[in-house]
Amino acid sequence: MSEELKIWPNFFAVGAAKCGTTSLWVNLRKHPQIFLPKLREPSYFMSIQPPPEMRNTSCAGDLDAYQRLYQGALGFKAIGDPSLGYLWDVNAARAIHEVCPRARIVILLRDPVERAYSHYHFFAVLGRELPIWEAMHRNSSVNTENKWNFHQYYAEIGLYHEQVLRYIETFGREQVGIYLFEDMQKDAWSVMSAICRHIGVDPALLDEKEVRRVHNAGRIPRVRWLYDGARRAFSNRLRRKLLPESVQEWIRSSRMFYRHAKPPRDERTTKYLKSIYEPDLRRLEDLLGRKLPELRSTW
Repeated sequence: MSEELKIWPNFFAVGAAKCGTTSLWVNLRKHPQIFLPKLREPSYFMSIQPPPEMRNTSCAGDLDAYQRLYQGALGFKAIGDPSLGYLWDVNAARAIHEVCPRARIVILLRDPVERAYSHYHFFAVLGRELPIWEAMHRNSSVNTENKWNFHQYYAEIGLYHEQVLRYIETFGREQVGIYLFEDMQKDAWSVMSAICRHIGVDPALLDEKEVRRVHNAGRIPRVRWLYDGARRAFSNRLRRKLLPESVQEWIRSSRMFYRHAKPPRDERTTKYLKSIYEPDLRRLEDLLGRKLPELRSTW
């Protein structure tokens, strides 16, 4: 594809996972001045490569595939790439900056202990996760077989300081907007309005009713054997192909199929998580020049 035909994003929602990113994605997609690709997480700028079977289905595997995602984006004020792995990937900030140096960055953070439990629970309900103590000690420096499973480094993802620092050093403080999940819970409208102003669109055009809805909340299948059977019969790719997004969202949020509950805590695991997050949060506070009691809200 020739250079003059390429359309690049001008904002990136880079994470972190389980920090309100689904609600962010849903709301931004409905804003008339914003273009987001149909592929939820393009992940093109990640240095970690997915397995071949996932390329161009769950992520954009090459430049042409990535550019095809943005056909039709011309004329929109804000063009986005919401890929949550960009915050954790040590090379993504630099790779994005090389192509889009003036891009705006959106980062959502959450009490890291609560985030780790929520993230673990997301996979544990699928029945394919280690016991929580072992899972929380999964470490990317020693688990090298499948780096694409970065999203299961539950404890590491909550070490925010170095992740945020990379984007501030690369793009400058003004281009990096940092927002808190806890603030989103208290006043989603104010947070979403601030994000809109940060990426250069009119907050008044947000769908206020949609903004106040909760998306992708923690949930447990009501009938486990039925849930397991449905997942075996219909892959993620097939579900996306057969069911409109509105239907998928209704199923995920329906109390007919799921009961919503916070994951139980393990005292030993909680103590371990607090011990690694407290010094990291102090460094993050020094970096941002403000206290962040919200990120210790469940301590």
